[in-house]
Amino acid sequence: MPASAIEGYEFGPYRMDSGERLLHRGDALIPLPPKVAGTLLVLVQNAGRMVEKGDLIKAVWPDTFVEEGALTRNISLLRKTLEDTGEEAAYIETIPRRGYRFVAPVRTVAIGADPAVAPATADGGLADGGLANRTGLVDGGGKADRAGSADRGGPAELTGSAEQAGKAEPAESQPSSRKSAAKWIGLAAILLVAGGAAVARYVTRHGDAPRVAPLSAPENTLAVMPFRSLDIDASQDYFAEGMTQALITGLARLGKLRVVSLISDVGGQGDAAARDAILKNQAVNRVLTGTIVRSGGRVRIDAKLTDPRTGFVHWANSYERDLGDVLALEDAVSEAIASEIQVSLTATDREHLRQRHSINPEALDAYLRGRYFWNRRTEDGLRRAAQYFQKAIAADPTYAPAYSGLADSYSLLGSIGTDGMAPNQAMPLAKAAAQKALELDPDLAEGHVSLANVKLSYDWDLPGAAREFSRALALNPNSATGRHWLSHYYMAAGDLGKAAREMHAALELEPLSPSINIGVGWCLYYSRQYDQAIVQYRSIVEMDPSFPMAHQTLGMAYQQKGLLEQAIEEYRRAAAFSGNSPGSVAALASAYAAAGSLVEARQELARLEEMARTRYVPAFYFASVHYAMGDLKKTFEWGWKAVDEHCDYLIYLNVEPRVGKLAVHPEFLRAMSVLHRR
Repeated sequence: MPASAIEGYEFGPYRMDSGERLLHRGDALIPLPPKVAGTLLVLVQNAGRMVEKGDLIKAVWPDTFVEEGALTRNISLLRKTLEDTGEEAAYIETIPRRGYRFVAPVRTVAIGADPAVAPATADGGLADGGLANRTGLVDGGGKADRAGSADRGGPAELTGSAEQAGKAEPAESQPSSRKSAAKWIGLAAILLVAGGAAVARYVTRHGDAPRVAPLSAPENTLAVMPFRSLDIDASQDYFAEGMTQALITGLARLGKLRVVSLISDVGGQGDAAARDAILKNQAVNRVLTGTIVRSGGRVRIDAKLTDPRTGFVHWANSYERDLGDVLALEDAVSEAIASEIQVSLTATDREHLRQRHSINPEALDAYLRGRYFWNRRTEDGLRRAAQYFQKAIAADPTYAPAYSGLADSYSLLGSIGTDGMAPNQAMPLAKAAAQKALELDPDLAEGHVSLANVKLSYDWDLPGAAREFSRALALNPNSATGRHWLSHYYMAAGDLGKAAREMHAALELEPLSPSINIGVGWCLYYSRQYDQAIVQYRSIVEMDPSFPMAHQTLGMAYQQKGLLEQAIEEYRRAAAFSGNSPGSVAALASAYAAAGSLVEARQELARLEEMARTRYVPAFYFASVHYAMGDLKKTFEWGWKAVDEHCDYLIYLNVEPRVGKLAVHPEFLRAMSVLHRR
């Protein structure tokens, strides 16, 4: 190739050169951020070969540590740009748990260029030639890369090591783009046979309904867009996301103001999805946007309020504080916004804004990292979140939110679907952490939500959960997590009308939340509205084709409709995107059995048994598979083990469609009687 030429690549209708790293479609230039263009160039240069996540990260960010989420966002944006959103990959294929492959045919061409134009440097992300001369791996967030010091985390019963938090073999992160990728995976697609009838009776006889007012319609509704980090280092994204969430939490507690969080990024759509959500919500009359930069121990926030439809800027200001005074900075922004949109602050509101003390910068940084990973809702993300919360507690043992975060991490690690720990190991740790948070700050709404979830999911104490939800939502009526988990309380209580009401209230507050969108589908599924559930789950798949739980729940609805081929296909996709999670394997086994394919069902059961040799697999799953295969003896054998584990799905069996005639089986009733006495 002549020295004056630059190597270029053509694929489909697209053309890209390795010098300026510009992407064209025909004569049109398609703008891409530099690191996104770098990601595409690495994949194109290695077309037909799988590129490991670690190699890809090292090539694009050669001198910087970044979280795997940065790579995931790049891939999501590329797929959207290349219109690669179908069921089969047209350009970029995900290799679950490992990496990506560029699958479209690529033709190398010479593109004329000025000899002075040099290949992209390491600073730009690439040198010509792809990965051939690159060695080493950057851990993209797998279990082997454990951040934080577990043995510095304060009281042993609250801050056990990663090994104490449930032993599992190291594995790479899930290929899904986030946030909820494995949360609830396999939840209701499979039936546990020991559990629900006595729970239903317990709710009926003893359940004191939460005293929670429905989400009201205030005069002012404020939508908050994710604040952008001005730091060029993508590894600092957690700080901007955490600060945005902190502002949302502070604003949500201010009197007659509805706060809609648009921080969740569904399918990598970012600002576009957020703008769509704003335009759909006619109640939104102001939008808060801004930027955050941290430098030299100082934090600066530039914020502005705009009209969502005209773009008119009603207010803008800048705030800067020492990192240790960041709580005062958040409060100053909140009070200024409340004044601008004419929300009258009560004496309690003002006292709350002015009573918060300074915070240890190390504790704050660890806490924000913890919430960043918690929001990903993967098993590995939750383990890393727990470690960061432990680190925050070690830095400041009086910082109550860190204990609440730790409680939520253990709760989800012990939940069915995440399967990171047995619930009878994880939930006592969660309960102790939640109680410590409330001991330090009795008015911490998040702490009451954390404790409510433990009482609901593990203690099966419906009256106790009701009291905690009531207190949490009295303190913060705009808590989306509180409304979301309260909806699950009503599911357990068999009141699906109120469950739907609270889930839709949560959706109003966080319209882009994957887990809440899935929750809307749960309400439809439990109500036997399968066609509507299918529509809901398909909409989530369209937003994020690689989200395992969306495929899992879509498979559930198909199975209840009797569409077993479609159900099995969705379960296969869930298994692929989750790296063959135990729940997805159990779902496949049960569906094969329902379809009469017992050979395939036994093969999946064998896979599940093999998994159990090296990691925790809930007894729930084995009970469900044996039930689907018609073996009632083993069904109840494993069902009793699930009762002993305190599996959290037991509380939903009173509304689970697949219980059917089993509800009157004498052994089932005996198990429920024992469960009821607990």
